Amino acid sequence: LEELPKFNKAMGDWHDLPEAQQTWAKAQAHFKEASQNLQRHARQTADAHGFGNAYNATQLDDDNSIASTIADMNIKHTETFEAFSELSQSNHATQSKNLALENEVATLKVQLQQLQIHSANASMGKPPT
Repeated sequence: LEELPKFNKAMGDWHDLPEAQQTWAKAQAHFKEASQNLQRHARQTADAHGFGNAYNATQLDDDNSIASTIADMNIKHTETFEAFSELSQSNHATQSKNLALENEVATLKVQLQQLQIHSANASMGKPPT
């Protein structure tokens, strides 16, 4: 949509919203309303200047372009969601591996301490415990 000049105002209004309000559902509603406003304004302008029939002939192309753009946005949203899901799963697996490694390090530290005690005792001639 950023590449369509007629949506400049709608894009600016969207970017002005707090990030917490920039949800997918609100994006769809926001840009649908912007599209309807643009269509209403274009129809009024065309009718006022006697070009109503010419406007109606081009309207189908605009509707298809908008529908195509929204369909592309839906695809990108789905791809983003799938990528996020994969990253989340990967993150969970990495966290599980990190926990296992932390446990292994703790076990190795205990074993090292036991070996150091055993070594110190052996160097002083004390029998192993």
